[in-house]
Amino acid sequence: MPECRPDSVPLEAVLIRYYLQHACARRSGKQARYALRRWSDFFPAAVVAEITPIRLRAFVEDMRHEGLSNGSIRRTLAIGRAALNRAHRLGEFTTVPYVDLSLAPEPEPRERILTPDEARRLFAASRHDHERAYLLLAFGTAARPEAILQLTSSQVDCEARLIRLNPPGRAQTKKRRPIIPMCRALLYYLQDLPEGPVVRYNGKALKTIKSTFDRLKARARTEIRDEAARAVRDLRRAKARSDAWSVIAQAKARGDALLELTPYAIRHTVACEMRKRGVPVWEVAGFLGHSTGYRTTERYAKYGPDHLGAAVRAIDAYFADLGVTEGPRPRQNLCPIREDSVPGQVTLDAH
Repeated sequence: MPECRPDSVPLEAVLIRYYLQHACARRSGKQARYALRRWSDFFPAAVVAEITPIRLRAFVEDMRHEGLSNGSIRRTLAIGRAALNRAHRLGEFTTVPYVDLSLAPEPEPRERILTPDEARRLFAASRHDHERAYLLLAFGTAARPEAILQLTSSQVDCEARLIRLNPPGRAQTKKRRPIIPMCRALLYYLQDLPEGPVVRYNGKALKTIKSTFDRLKARARTEIRDEAARAVRDLRRAKARSDAWSVIAQAKARGDALLELTPYAIRHTVACEMRKRGVPVWEVAGFLGHSTGYRTTERYAKYGPDHLGAAVRAIDAYFADLGVTEGPRPRQNLCPIREDSVPGQVTLDAH
């Protein structure tokens, strides 16, 4: 398409092309569609040149009036800006309007991390192989949820003790998926994998972990309440009513805090544990897939004998502190966790 003046290019055409040619194929396609619809509804029949600072401020105020948070408004602005910038790069018009994201201040980063008790309870609440596999991989790799769900047996090399988080044929993006070494729990658990997805339910890969994670949290919360109920009965028999009410309040607070957890919080938790256990910043960054600034070094580092060794040792120590011991992967889809005689210790054994 030849370059045109921005006052002759319909904004609607830019938005539609961006969605059909780029956004719809991405994991965030649904979110992009909603954001682009907001742009379309607020700027009906507009041309690109009409995207002025004054109109953008009015757009932001309109979204605030709807009750949208700053985070949602900022995402909407960013998606529209991406559509405009892409069209400009492709030569669809000569100049591109400036979309100022500071109109919606960036929200504070979510820094929620799991307490050791919360992590133990999630493991204890897992009842199925796909739940346990996800938790082990999430804590053992600190990978993003989508990378874990897309992991297949072909990316797991137990002989070399490496996991290639980026599948063959997938181009690396800003959210880079590195090659990382296995901790002990994963090494034992991932041996003799069947072909296909590592986290599977009824033989198929999971598309999302949200409902599974919600069920884990709900079971863990129920266990907290059951423990509190038993303690309250004993306290009431002893006529310690004030202590009983305190136990109830604490159990409610802990249960409610569990429900606030997201799968992504595990990644934050593992990163924090690494730093607390003395893992250098650059090694934590390499494990998480963040760039360390040394591209050539990063390319060959994985072949070293102690590649990300401090990070793996920290994860092994974290699993030991949680009382999670390694075991072979169960042969069946349904495999209850066995509680050993050691309090708080969870063993991941097969039947």
